[in-house]
Amino acid sequence: MNTVQIQVKSRYLSGSDVAKKVRRAGLLPAVVYGGGSAAKSVVVEPRPLRKGLQGPYGRNQLFSLAIDGETGEQLAIAKEVQLHPVTRELRHVDFLRVTAETRIDVTLPVTLVGRSAGQKAGGRLEHITRFVRVSCTPATLPQKVEIDITPFDNGYAMFIEDLPLPAGVTPVFKKRFKIFEVFSVKIEAAAPGDEKKVK
Repeated sequence: MNTVQIQVKSRYLSGSDVAKKVRRAGLLPAVVYGGGSAAKSVVVEPRPLRKGLQGPYGRNQLFSLAIDGETGEQLAIAKEVQLHPVTRELRHVDFLRVTAETRIDVTLPVTLVGRSAGQKAGGRLEHITRFVRVSCTPATLPQKVEIDITPFDNGYAMFIEDLPLPAGVTPVFKKRFKIFEVFSVKIEAAAPGDEKKVK
């Protein structure tokens, strides 16, 4: 389980004026909630948070919070991140407390690897869904969904329920939809003197 450690200090006052003072001091206002405990206003150093969110797990990065006044470290995920609309600087973050067994819903990128048999035969590939919502635990959280498409011939379509997901990871969806499709190219007969048209 990949985690990024963050030092967290309690914040006893709240409100927009307090948040502005926190940011002017180079820190980031935040809230830690969930896990059967009351929500807690805190401040964090933005650098490790930003580095974690820009890593291979992106917004799904798990954090190990060392909160002053509490024993041990708390596993958490950045459930909501607020950015400045222009500068894209971090403005506020809500951390959700979790355990290694907590079920969480996350959005994962879908990556297609290789060149399909259909493409090698002259067909085309249409990558329809590039992100999927899945349910998993922090212990089974993958970076992405990677699909080796080399075996798939023309006429094949992969749907959400066909995804090769790791054990303990299940798709979250309201309807059946395609991830990608491999299809043959239709060639229309051309009139004399005209080039063939490809669809």
